[in-house]
Amino acid sequence: MPSLFFADLVRELAQEGGTGPLTPTGAVPGHRRFAGVVPPGVSFHYAVAGIARPDEWEVGTGRIGGDGRLLRDMVAASSAGGATVDFAPGLKTIALTVGAGWFAAQDMQSAAFGDEVAGLGSELAGLSSALDAKQPLSTTHGNAAAGEAADLVTVRRGAGWINIPLSAVAFRGADGRYVLDGALDARRAVDGDIVDIGKDGGERLRVFVNNSTIGLFNVAGAGAGRDGLRITDGAVAVDIAAAERGRFHPGGLELTMPNSGKLFAEQAGAASVKLRSSATMQYEAGAASSHQFLVNGTQVAQLSSAGSLQPATDNGPALGAAAFRWSVVYAGTGTINTSDARDKTWRDAPSDAELRAARRIVAELGFFQWNAAIGEKGADGARLHFGVRAQSVWALMADEGLIEPLAEGTTPSSRYAFLCHDAWDQTGGSGDEAAADRFGIRTDQLALFLIAAQEARLAALEAAA
Repeated sequence: MPSLFFADLVRELAQEGGTGPLTPTGAVPGHRRFAGVVPPGVSFHYAVAGIARPDEWEVGTGRIGGDGRLLRDMVAASSAGGATVDFAPGLKTIALTVGAGWFAAQDMQSAAFGDEVAGLGSELAGLSSALDAKQPLSTTHGNAAAGEAADLVTVRRGAGWINIPLSAVAFRGADGRYVLDGALDARRAVDGDIVDIGKDGGERLRVFVNNSTIGLFNVAGAGAGRDGLRITDGAVAVDIAAAERGRFHPGGLELTMPNSGKLFAEQAGAASVKLRSSATMQYEAGAASSHQFLVNGTQVAQLSSAGSLQPATDNGPALGAAAFRWSVVYAGTGTINTSDARDKTWRDAPSDAELRAARRIVAELGFFQWNAAIGEKGADGARLHFGVRAQSVWALMADEGLIEPLAEGTTPSSRYAFLCHDAWDQTGGSGDEAAADRFGIRTDQLALFLIAAQEARLAALEAAA
């Protein structure tokens, strides 16, 4: 039986008669209309009561049709002896209500559910009694410090259960050692044995089990240069060259070292040291420590204890290079450039020649697209940038006699810091570039230079006015 829809204070007037659908014509004061509350097509209890003819009434289940009229699906009781009433035209009310039969059905379902719960309680009590007759819980068993060879373990095999000797898995003897029985070798490992884990080209990764004072391994008597993994009282050493393929996959490794310790000691002639992880790799140090980055033994940068990434020396190394540029720098604010008067030797305002060059550079400003972006996105997709062409700015400055003209075979030179040129050896570039130099502009200084020219031009116009 579908769930019925319920809502409070839904009652309207109606005028139609007959045994068919009835059209609501407006809410009774203090009540709501069906159209604003009841979704079309859902079933609900209704009650129709005559006002002009109080002797005509009907209750049942129905729904609101797509045209907004009440569809009388099933009559529960009526003034016509339970049949559909042939209402006379005239004023009547239509209400969303709850039928008395629905309440009676709910009471019957609650009683039946109570009987089911009582029966279920009896079944659970019987199940509890059956479980009490089974094997006691493991927490009620006695404890033993070590296993014995005669001990059995129950395991599941297929759809059933079997018992196997504890020694078939692994167990620890009375001396505190874990005895290996057939897992690594055809015989049990005993004091003084060397257990071969793998062989490849004559090299062996060997585990020594001949000393119980250190714990698990001892390297006494090991062949020099042939041990892939060595664990001693104070160090863990991994010899990549002797460890077959140099691959170790532990579930996890935590190393605690003194301040003078090294995580990696690179062999002579080794190409690199690699760390591989599919998870997040973290490096931690104390709150009062800084993290230093060294190249060839010389510190180039550090991460301070406050979380600031800093160069090793003030105004020292550069971020990137002419041939290795960052594509985009995202930051919350602009860069702060040093402008302390105590660090500067002041010259003077721009000369007439410099102002002429600046006014000519203003005319050079325009939109452009990067060739690399056109190659990647096409001419219609590449974004438009605004600026200057560095070589044009150089040429205009040279035309005013401020710098030497650009010439083939000579290295560009300029005393003006907003004119930049960098050159590098072919091996220092990206590897496939035809050019080994690049022109650039310091846009912040060039912008101030152009502002000075515009201000001088405005001052001259105002003086002439």
